[in-house]
This record gives sequence, structure tokens and C-alpha cells, in this order.
Amino acid sequence: MMSVFSIVTAPLAPERLFNVGPLPVTNSMLTGVLTAIFVVTFFLIAARASQTWPKSKFAYWVEGLVELILGIVTESFGDRQKAKRFFPLLLTLFIFILASNFSGLLPGVETITLHTGGENVPLFRSFTTDLNSTLALAVLSLTIVQIYAFQELGFGGRFHYYFTKKWWKPGNIFIGLNEIFSELLRLVTLSLRLFGVIYGGEALLSAILQLAGNFGWAASVPIMFLEIFFSLVQAYLFMILTSTYLVMGATSHEEEHNNHAAPAAAES
Repeated sequence: MMSVFSIVTAPLAPERLFNVGPLPVTNSMLTGVLTAIFVVTFFLIAARASQTWPKSKFAYWVEGLVELILGIVTESFGDRQKAKRFFPLLLTLFIFILASNFSGLLPGVETITLHTGGENVPLFRSFTTDLNSTLALAVLSLTIVQIYAFQELGFGGRFHYYFTKKWWKPGNIFIGLNEIFSELLRLVTLSLRLFGVIYGGEALLSAILQLAGNFGWAASVPIMFLEIFFSLVQAYLFMILTSTYLVMGATSHEEEHNNHAAPAAAES
């Protein structure tokens, strides 16, 4: 019987395939580029199909998906116009992350190898099983949040989002630094949650396939459905958290106080 300790899973770090000048290209980067090409092609085909919408079932389902996601995003913003402003970004994040999560379930991913550096390494690896990739997505999302917040509130307003007007008091300084730390913590949680769930799921699937031997195909079926479910959940969470951070980033402390005070006044 195969020992649990002898199970082979993908290493935490992606494997280098080749170099483009000083830049090493890893298998996760290659898969990420291919996934991006797929997402762009998907939207182009959907845009063309939408011109013949009544006759195209593909356009019908894509437009239904778009309307569903727009409705979810609108609930976060509370304003359809603001939701539409960031909808292209949020929709792209959702589709790209979902496609990246699903790519790890495709035949050949992490099994087709390339001989390089004296050893065989997987040619493809899911983009979201690389912590560097999920961290890059988190940096992108939170950078856009900060840019939008500065546009809406200005430097002074954004400063007072973290520090109150009497910022020089020790208690207020501590609260402000805690707010800044919470912003940095978002970066960690966004990237680690997505990486940990997707990498852990693929590691579990690999372990089940190896332990089940000839019956691996049957034993992996429930794990595959579980992976599909968690892939959807993680793509949704990343999108909805980004939209929530956008809403919070453009809200001053005075507006937050008024929003909390309004329900209390209504109840009294």
C-alpha cells in the first residue's frame, strides 16, 4: 500500500520553464497567459454573438450571467451607475479567476512535462495555485481601490479616513495605524485565501488519485465536484470583496456615522 508520506503533489513554488532575457517564465505564468487569452476570446465571441441574440443560445446564457453578476455588484454599491463604472473590472476578475481555478482540473495540466534544467517539470500549472499570482491579483485590486478612494475623497479626505481630524492625539494615532494595518491585512487575506483553497484542493485531488490506484477515476469524482464548487466560491469572494473595498474606500467616516445613525433614528 502506498504510504501517505510518499504521495507526490505539486511543490508550493512554480517551476521555471525558460527565461525571456532576465525574466524567468514559470509554468503558472504560461498557464496564466493562456487563460487570459481564453478570457479575451470568450468575451469577443460573446460580443459578436450578442449581435444575433435571439438566435444565439450562447449569447443568451452569457448575457444572463452578466446581468446576474451586475445585479450582485449593484447590491454592493447601492447605485447602478457606480456599479457599471467598475463592472468591467469586477466581471473580468471573476471570469479570469474562475477560469484559472478550473484550469487545474483540465486533463494534461501538471501531467504534461517539459525537460528543462536536467529534469522534467510540468508544462502547465493553474495560475491561482501560485502565491505570486494571487498576490499580484490582490495588489491590482487594492491599488485600484486606493486610486478610486483618492479620486473621490482627495488626499485630505483619505488621510482623515484613517486618522480623525484630531489625529495628533495618541489614541487617534493608534486607531489610524490600526486602520492602515487592516488595509495591509486585506492584501494578505485576499491572496492567501485564494491560493490556499485552490492549491489545497488540487493537492487533495492528487492524493486521492494516487491512493485509490486503479479506482482513482471513481474516487476523484466527488472531489472534482467539490473543487468546482470551491472554485466558484473563491472567484465570487474575490470579486465581491473587491467591490466592497471600493465602496468602503470612497466613504468618509462622517458618511459611515450617518449611515449608522439613520436606522437608529428611524427606530426611535
